[in-house]
Amino acid sequence: MRKIWHYLTEHVKQDFHAKAYATITLFLAISITFNYRFDFEDTFLDTLPDLPRLLAYFGWHVFAYFIPVLILFTAGRHRALQHAGFYKIILPALFLLSLDRSLPFVNILITSSANPMIQYWLIKIAHNVSGIIILILPLLIGYTLTHSDKDKHYYGLIPRQFDAGPYFVMLLIMLPLLLFASTLPGFQAQYPMYEKTAAASYWHLPEWLMALLYELAYGLNFVGVEFFYRGFLILALVPYLGRSSVLTMAVLYCFLHFGKPMPEAISSVFGGYILGVIAMETRSIWGGIIVHVGIAWMMELLGYIF
Repeated sequence: MRKIWHYLTEHVKQDFHAKAYATITLFLAISITFNYRFDFEDTFLDTLPDLPRLLAYFGWHVFAYFIPVLILFTAGRHRALQHAGFYKIILPALFLLSLDRSLPFVNILITSSANPMIQYWLIKIAHNVSGIIILILPLLIGYTLTHSDKDKHYYGLIPRQFDAGPYFVMLLIMLPLLLFASTLPGFQAQYPMYEKTAAASYWHLPEWLMALLYELAYGLNFVGVEFFYRGFLILALVPYLGRSSVLTMAVLYCFLHFGKPMPEAISSVFGGYILGVIAMETRSIWGGIIVHVGIAWMMELLGYIF
């Protein structure tokens, strides 16, 4: 834990710029207020037809990412906007993110081809594993084709050294808080995320197995999130943005949470920033994976128990 604290304090010392940080905070405050005042993501973005939804999400992500990039550029924190290579990396990545979040035609394909008894279960699984297929695989293929064998880290998937201990300590620290949260009506209404369907009866499988398969897919969703936000958006863009890649990632990560309760969206900025600093310093995303998946599975387990 002491090492993590050292990472954070050193990063802030080197990266903090009062005017830029204040302006980005104002941008986030306006964006959060707009989204939750008009329920923008849920009632507009997610209700669009497939292709318009994809394009709208792409524009939304470009807006969310490039505004803080521009703010930090004008503050002299980086020169990424002057390099064509930056656009060649970030724009395709934001398109992949938009494809993953909008998943055009996936629901239609499942509902038109699968038995009604298994459609809902398949849709939930598809939405959870889409990040592995749409984000991780293409970006890893691109990484393999463009990087030499020397010091390959695959955006933090294969670090040279990794100490998992501090992250399990963080989970232990979180456990009492989650135990308290599990007693609240809002928590009990939300968790577990798994819902019983007719899929078990259709396949003649025990319900616990269907739940286990769902939970594995649910965990993989967070692996995709950590890979893209803490792996790619940090380690691929450090050559262009330097330490500013952490703050720009944290802003976009906040936008990812706009379909969730406002406190979760606000707290995601701080969580994303901390995990981003750790990924930058360790060149590993496994700390974030342990924390993210661990908290998600603990919340699910408490949901089943209570």
